[in-house]
This record gives sequence, C-alpha cells and structure tokens, in this order.
Amino acid sequence: MAANPLTGNLLIKLQNGTTSTGRIKVKTLSYDIKPDAQDLDVYQVARAIAGLQSKPLYTIVRQSNFELVY
Repeated sequence: MAANPLTGNLLIKLQNGTTSTGRIKVKTLSYDIKPDAQDLDVYQVARAIAGLQSKPLYTIVRQSNFELVY
C-alpha cells in the first residue's frame, strides 16, 4: 500500500468578534500549498500572513489529502 500526496491546504483562523452568547466567531483564510511542504515552513508562512491581518490569530490548520494505492 502506498499513500500518494494529492493536495494540501493551509487554513489560518482569525478571531472575528464574539457571538451574543460569548463564543468566539472565526474567520478562515484558505490557501493551497504543496503537499510536500515542510511543517515548519508552512507554520512560519502562516504566522507571517497572520501578522499582516487586523484580527488576532486563533489557530493554524494544515490539511493534507492522499490517494491510497494498493
């Protein structure tokens, strides 16, 4: 069995105020990334992009999709 990388996404989630019940509202910025990009590089780019935003950073998410081949 082999796992072939297909796509990658970087999600930068920013705090975008609060709801009437006090929960945090989140705004998500989505970027396509190379599936073979190193985690540290992705993290550093995400921090740099988040630093340019007017809203505070909530979290950084990396998504990877693979094709499983037998």
